Amino acid sequence: MLTHSRHPGRALIRGVAALLLGTTPLAGQPMGQPADAAVLTLADAMALARAHHPALAAASARGQAAVGLARREAALPNPVLEWRQEHLASPLAPDAFLTVVQPIDLTGRRLALRAEVADVAARAAADSVTIARNVESGAARAFWQTALAHAQADVAALQRADAERLATIEAERAREGAVAELAAMRAGVEAERARLVEATARAELARASAELARATGVAAAALPPVPALEPAAPPVASLPSPAAVLAAALERRSELTALRAAVEASRHRSSAARRGALPDVTLQAGTKRTAGYTTRTLGVAVPLPLLDRNAGGRQQADAALRLAQAELLAGEQAVRVEVTGALDGLRALHDARTTGADSLAARAAEVARVADAAYAAGGGTLLELLDARRARAEALTTALRWAAELRLARLELNRVSGAPLLQDLETP
Repeated sequence: MLTHSRHPGRALIRGVAALLLGTTPLAGQPMGQPADAAVLTLADAMALARAHHPALAAASARGQAAVGLARREAALPNPVLEWRQEHLASPLAPDAFLTVVQPIDLTGRRLALRAEVADVAARAAADSVTIARNVESGAARAFWQTALAHAQADVAALQRADAERLATIEAERAREGAVAELAAMRAGVEAERARLVEATARAELARASAELARATGVAAAALPPVPALEPAAPPVASLPSPAAVLAAALERRSELTALRAAVEASRHRSSAARRGALPDVTLQAGTKRTAGYTTRTLGVAVPLPLLDRNAGGRQQADAALRLAQAELLAGEQAVRVEVTGALDGLRALHDARTTGADSLAARAAEVARVADAAYAAGGGTLLELLDARRARAEALTTALRWAAELRLARLELNRVSGAPLLQDLETP
């Protein structure tokens, strides 16, 4: 369980709750969760995705199918055993033949195809890694979005409870003649607006939870609850060098590994197609019994490549090689763009911290507290109080979104750079 002393951001939410509701939450208990409830962690969500997401099984099946097809095309031909008798049902003595026929690949075409099998297997493995990383990063994004939606729903619930309490007080004061009826009506409108905002936040939480269930491949009802996101961002680590990140991404990205393997596979396929201009030679050996004598036979069959020298196969293989090379260049360009965009996005979020983003929610809560005290003492208007309370909720929501975006930006940088997805995620 997260504790009050270790997580000042959660203490801020509890402080706001106490201010709004006039209660003291239990120390160490996240809002909206029982004190002994088991919660889903980020690592848990990613582990569930690895274990249950159907995309991983599909990727494995596709890889095995591709490797199996390549192995089938590279398989050496089996010998053919033939037993034959001639002159049956005739006055002539029957002739008996026993022959073994074996095609021989003198050009090494199948050796090139067998080399292609290793490249196809390497590409399939890299594709599986890509799918696994995408599944894990999708689960992590869904986790943070759910945590954010949970926190926003908690903020909306606190705001609604506060607005309803104020509306009740103003309605009572209006009946006593202490304030104008318009003030009570205005407070009632604010309470109704707060109820709609909470309903919208709850609906967003339900959608985020459903997306988390889809991302992990687990039924929503089977998922443990996700704790609310902290409004304060984790400590900042220094941003990596763009050149270092780009060099690491070009080396480690599994998508590029798969494209490089595809280029090598196409090269071997092109080599096999060129060697296929000459057909296989067939050797024949056996025995023949005729006229009471048993003799041996030996033959060589050479197809004459007069009409087809595999020109179509060579053209197709060469075009496939050029396509694979072009896709590799496009993939490298895409990686460069993704790394640049991820770094720029993370830097923009980092730069916002210098403007006081960490203390935004605390300062807004202080303004609301002062407005509460001023209104209670008769020194402030109802509109000023409502505006201060709304600003407090909006500031806390903004701080939560910034904290979530900071984590998501670090996650995206880890993904596009090929680094471990959880690397520096708590210290973006």
